[in-house]
Amino acid sequence: MRKFNLILFLLTVVVCLNSCGNSGNSERSSTDTTKSAIDRLELKPLTHEITSSQFHLYFDIRRISETDSSVLYEAISEFSDEPVGFDVEVLKNIQPGIELDGEPNKEMGFKQGAIRITSNGTNSDNFVRALGVLFKLPVDGKMTTETLSPMVFSSNRDMVDLSASGTYNFRYFFDNNTGRKAELIGVVDTFKYSFELYEVDSTFRAAIISAFEGK
Repeated sequence: MRKFNLILFLLTVVVCLNSCGNSGNSERSSTDTTKSAIDRLELKPLTHEITSSQFHLYFDIRRISETDSSVLYEAISEFSDEPVGFDVEVLKNIQPGIELDGEPNKEMGFKQGAIRITSNGTNSDNFVRALGVLFKLPVDGKMTTETLSPMVFSSNRDMVDLSASGTYNFRYFFDNNTGRKAELIGVVDTFKYSFELYEVDSTFRAAIISAFEGK
């Protein structure tokens, strides 16, 4: 009888241990699945439009690193259930290009490479493919590995201060192989941590794709 009770006790312990182990695995699996879902949900859409004469492209930015002269961000959003984006380097203390009276200061306002864009791999290739879909133009689907260093005009009355919350406006002129600069309007927002691109008009689309593909 004692032997039978001992066997019964041991079987009960084994069942309990297995049950606890499975519960732990289930909880971990559930946590991992939830985290993965949250990560996907956190990505905001690149655009809410499929057809437009002037697309507004939105990216969240995450600070990656900092030097004495610049801050490097990862710009990321989502298009067709895929992450899209690139790395953005912004120089510190970009001088204002608009005078207090509202007039542009062409001497102070323009700076080559004040903001630079670099591919970070798959997300950047996805971005180029997204441009092809939105612009309805053919693309090779690969972003250039060369850093894009456009001429930048600072459309701001104040100096850019990346250490404080603020919204800064720019105009970009990208080199490309179409024979005309690819123009985009840009916003760097250090309050909501976003990087935004606005089309000037649809006539620059081929030039924009050429700039980002490096062809």
